[in-house]
Amino acid sequence: LQNNTSLTALSLSENYGISKQQGPTTLLKLVNNISSIKATLRSNHTLKNIFLSTMQAKSDADKEFETHIDHALAINRKYKDDLETAGREKVIQTQLHSVTRANLADFQVVNRSLYSEINPLHLPEVLSLVGLHHGQGELYVALKSSIA
Repeated sequence: LQNNTSLTALSLSENYGISKQQGPTTLLKLVNNISSIKATLRSNHTLKNIFLSTMQAKSDADKEFETHIDHALAINRKYKDDLETAGREKVIQTQLHSVTRANLADFQVVNRSLYSEINPLHLPEVLSLVGLHHGQGELYVALKSSIA
């Protein structure tokens, strides 16, 4: 499914065999893998809808997983056939926002800094994107993280 270029909807509503622990993590990684910028860009940007079972009681963690999955799918729907722009938007909205990235990293068990993989020559441009899209508070957090 990661390399999918045609499937736009996935129905798992009657699939009770999905592990309660690994199922949501797997789906989240499928549509927005936060382990690296390259992984985010290689995530599935074609899938627009995932239908999950509504019969089971959901924990707060399940609801938060679904919120992150829905957010990634909303980006896919917004950019329809422009997969490159969808990937770029996921990087800006999730990798470059410290709180969102921290939440996603916890869910996906990612323990490395985003800034360790950025070429120092590109860092000013990345920091500019952070400030432009997320404001001065996030820019401060990004600057602090980039030198730590």
